Amino acid sequence: MKRRARFPLLVYTPLRRWGSLGLLTVIVTGAFWLLLPRVLGPTPLRPLVLLAILAGLTLWAYGTFAPRVAHVRCEPGALRLQSPLMPLLISYRRVERTRTVPMGAVFDPRKDGAVRRWPPEYLGMTAVAVDLKDYPVQPWWLRLWFDRHLFQPDRPGLVLLVDDWLGLSQQLDGALSAYRARRARSG
Repeated sequence: MKRRARFPLLVYTPLRRWGSLGLLTVIVTGAFWLLLPRVLGPTPLRPLVLLAILAGLTLWAYGTFAPRVAHVRCEPGALRLQSPLMPLLISYRRVERTRTVPMGAVFDPRKDGAVRRWPPEYLGMTAVAVDLKDYPVQPWWLRLWFDRHLFQPDRPGLVLLVDDWLGLSQQLDGALSAYRARRARSG
């Protein structure tokens, strides 16, 4: 079977701001570290500024690479959801159905402050909703590693906001059909 397409998850795109914030933190604290001995003289607190520089570098790296790493892919046996820090495989046997939904109907910006910080066009975009029988692991564990806007607020399921929702929907329907055909043949 040929390799399936990767669909970047757009809910991680606003993390790019963290990269900018991290870079700004590195520049400001780096300048402070360099100028501190000239202004205050030798101080034992100077090494602590290096911690702020390290934190800024971490923010920059996470904000830069997280949107590039996060994606969804239809594998032959499971739906692969990759967050910036952890992958999740969801077997097709857990999938009840798929459907398309407008993001504005799933997440209300008046009730959800994080949605207000999204690019405005996201609420008008179409997403692929995957209704699940249950999650493969506890929901609290998933919310620890994944953005909460990947999960349906009212039932077990995923909300996958990608640029090419039609391509993802077609691949997911094809993968589900192939899985159900294999299962029917085997017993």
